[in-house]
Formats: sequence, structure tokens, C-alpha cells
Amino acid sequence: MKEKEISVADYFAELIAGLGIDRVFLVQGGAIMKVVDAVGRHSKLSFTAANHEQAVAIMTDAYARINGFGVGLATSGPGGINLATGIACAYYDSIPCLFITGQVGMFHVRGARRVRQRGFQETDIVSLIKPITKYAVLLEQAEDARKIFEEAVWQAKQGRPGPVLIDLPYNVQRAMINPNTLQGFVPPKDSRSVSTKEEVLAAATALKKAERPLLLIGGGVRLSGAVHMARALIREMQIPVVTTWGALDIFPHNDPLYLGSVGRAGNPSAVEAVQRADVILALGTRFTTKILVVDSGFAKNAQVIAVDCDAGELTEGLFQPARSIVADLCVFLPALQTALHRGAPSPAESWLVELCALKSEKFAMDGTRNETKKTHVSPYLLGQVISELLGANDIFSVDCGFNLTWMVQSFAGKGGDQRFISAWGCSPMGYALPASLGAWYARPRATVACVIGDGGAQMNIQELQTIAVNKVPVKIFILNNNSYATIRFPTNKEFSGRTFATEPSTGYASPDFVKVAHAYGLPAVRLNTNQNLSQKVRALLERKGPVIVEVRTDPDQNIIETTQL
Repeated sequence: MKEKEISVADYFAELIAGLGIDRVFLVQGGAIMKVVDAVGRHSKLSFTAANHEQAVAIMTDAYARINGFGVGLATSGPGGINLATGIACAYYDSIPCLFITGQVGMFHVRGARRVRQRGFQETDIVSLIKPITKYAVLLEQAEDARKIFEEAVWQAKQGRPGPVLIDLPYNVQRAMINPNTLQGFVPPKDSRSVSTKEEVLAAATALKKAERPLLLIGGGVRLSGAVHMARALIREMQIPVVTTWGALDIFPHNDPLYLGSVGRAGNPSAVEAVQRADVILALGTRFTTKILVVDSGFAKNAQVIAVDCDAGELTEGLFQPARSIVADLCVFLPALQTALHRGAPSPAESWLVELCALKSEKFAMDGTRNETKKTHVSPYLLGQVISELLGANDIFSVDCGFNLTWMVQSFAGKGGDQRFISAWGCSPMGYALPASLGAWYARPRATVACVIGDGGAQMNIQELQTIAVNKVPVKIFILNNNSYATIRFPTNKEFSGRTFATEPSTGYASPDFVKVAHAYGLPAVRLNTNQNLSQKVRALLERKGPVIVEVRTDPDQNIIETTQL
């Protein structure tokens, strides 16, 4: 009896279902409709139809941040091109995702021919997207379907994770195959970087000898699945800790050993701790301009030992650690803990007392955030209220610019499974709104609060329709100061009071978001002052279904920056 054949599109749907995800994000299109049809018919898959491919990529990215992996679909040409911003978010933040784009049939693919385009809506998306993916390939022959799919997923997850893309011609989608006859991908031997015993002992010895040790935790700790290991290390060894923004949600803010986040807009307590430490063990963090503030002055009194799975970040970044260890944190941390148990470090009591006082005095970023103003809402107070009301399993999705800084600086994390997500490296306007949908689909029992500026809200405002159609119960807080404040403040300073395209008088303005929400059939309210803010926000977060909240903030409200010591 001849074994049953299925189309490549149906085969891909089956493979997607086998990844442990239950939802695919997509925009329908002529060159991808076979795969969309296969996904729509699959008993173990659901899909969310977004209203822009950029939102598809961002939803996929956010879903993966919570669930561990995500899949997004788009059509050829403009569909694939529109994915680029969200793919870049996943690439810079090391988020494992698979994107599948439709492509014109192989007969119409331009290839090496000296023409700009052969097929309608044809674009060489592989060449376009390669710089912001770990792996991008055109699947030219149906018999390579299994091998290509398996390699793409492996590439997305292995080493430093990231997004991958398979470009799938329409004739290949339709081709009939026998899955049992297809060759699979054979991954190379375990390529995870394993630290040597000497490197582990060197790090352990440095921590043991230190009088003022400090751990610097980055987003790589979560990406490597080592959060519980890092928490155990800090708890058992009583080593104080600071984090980057990408690891903001790992430790509860009231943990006496947690000094806050570092960097230009970090907690002064954390920034000062970095400057006072004599040994810093940095785990899974890139030393970016957001962390260093002043390159030459960072951790000037400390021996910095950095551990990361990406050798490039350690050897070619902005900051050169005293010792660089290329290792998978899931391998390194257990080995380090074993080495430390043989002679646990004992930070000087005076150091712990010093940091306790430092946290008490300088952990809070803005002493006026509780001030009751008669006009406008304090973004610092709003951030404090939202984070206090969110539970240990809830999600905070935040956009970019001033609204991100305000929320980070006022966030009082609870640890546990609570998540604070943003696109840290790419940081595009408009990320938080579709990201809140992707995050909710990954954790549908959670309350998801989204904070986004008036400028960012307009970048993906069409996804209000996605919220309305699917009744996604996200709470969208739009901080409206009717300006691009992130740019208006520095341009005013740089150009002696001159600024363009940043406020109504210079070409930028925002709409009435309550009216916009109502046009999409969504409930909406407006918050104008701090009066009874906690009670109002509590009622909004507890409300069933989605709600859009326009928050009037002061156009002259700046951010607080922490200077290097």
C-alpha cells in the first residue's frame, strides 16, 4: 500500500505543532495562503490574524519571550519586508523565533538573473533579512523540507538564540511529499561552550578573596534558563546583586541583596555599588552604552569577570573585562556553586551594611513621584501603582523612550514569574502594543498591562482592531504628553531651543485616543490627575476584557539620569 502523501504546507503545520506552541501569528496573503490554510485546519494550532506584519513579528517575539519559542507567517514581498522591525527586536535581544514567508513559485524567482523582479510581489527576503537573523534560507525543493525546518529550529535555539526565517515558494508549499522518506537535519556534536575547571576555579577564587563582591545579572541569565540557579547562588552565598534592564524582573525589589538596575537611567544605589565593588561577576550581559554611561569610568575599582556564551560580546564589545569566560550559564553556574561550596565567599560585613544603607537612601529614582498634582498624571506614580497592583504571575509590556525609562525607574518587581518585557536592543516605537497581545496569548491567565507613549501608540494603532476582534483582555495605558519628549528635550538643548517634528507647534500631534478606541469598538477612559490614581488603576486592571486608558502626562516631565561616579 502506498504511504499517504501530504503537502509541504500541511507538513510544516505538523512540524510547527510539534514545537510545543499552540498559536501562530500571521497576516494572510496570496503567497502564504497554503500554509495559513494548513495551520487553520490543524487540530492543535490556533492563529491570531494581526493587521500589519510588523505586529506579527512583534507578537511572535513577545510570545517567545514568555513561552520560549514563537512562529510568525507573512506573505511575499511587502509582507516579508514588514516583518523586519520585529525580527530585529528578536535578533538583538536573542529571542528564538521562526518566521515563514511565502514566495513566488521557483519559476518566477529572480535568482542570479539580471532583472529586478520576475514574479509579482517578489523580493529576495533572504538576502534582505540575513543580517538580523541567525539563519535565513530559500527552500527550493520539497524533499529538503524536513532538513531545512529542523536546522532552522536548531539554529534558533542553539548557542546564543535568535530568529530564523524560511522563505517558502508557492509551488513548494503545494508539492506533495511522503514525510517518512525525507532526510532530517543532523546537528553537530553539542556545541555549547563549556567553561574549563580552571576558569570556574579562577572565578570562585576571586569571589572568595573579594571584600566587596557584586554580581551583575543580564538578560542572558533568563535566556539560558538559569534564573533559578542565579537566585540560588545569591541566596546561598549572600552576594549582593545588580541587574541590567533586561533582567529587571528576576529579583524582587524588596530583596535586601538587590540594589537595582545599572546604567545611565539606573538606580543610583546600583550604579554606586558597581563603582565601590572590588570584584564583579557579570553573567549574561552585554556591556552597552546604556550600562557603561562613561566607558573609561565603569567599575573603575573592580576586577570584572564576565561570563557569556557569545565570545564576540566579550572580546569586541565596548568594555574589556579583566577575565572573559565563554560558557553556557547552565553549565557554568552549577560548577561555580560547587566550587564556592568548598569555601564559600564571605563578603565583609561592613560591605553588606554599606550597601543596605545605600539601598535605603538611593534605590528610589524620583522623590517627587508621590506628589499630588492638580494637573496631569505623574508617570512615576503611575508606574509605581501598576507594578504594586500586578501579581507575581502578571506581565508588564512597555514601549520605548521616556515611557520606558519612567516605568523601569518606578517598577517594584515581585520576582517569581512576573515579567517586565520590552525590546531592549532595537527599542522601536510601537513595540509594546502588539507585544502585549503576544505575551497574553503565551500566558492567558495573566493580567497584562501595556504602557506606551502617544507616538508609539500610533505606530501600531491598527492592532486595536486585533484586540477588539479577539477580545484580548489587555489593559493599554497610553501616556499622552502630545510630544516626542525623548527627542524634544535633547534637540532643545542641542539646538538652543530649536526643535522640529516633536510637538504640535513643530509638526507632530496626537489624536484623542478615547475617540479612536471607541471607533474600534473598545471601551476607553481618560486619566487626568493623580487623584485616587491607585483606586482607578486597580479598577481598570480588574476589569473584564480590554480597555484603553489615555493618561494625560505633563509635556515638561523629564526623566532622571544617573551620572557615572
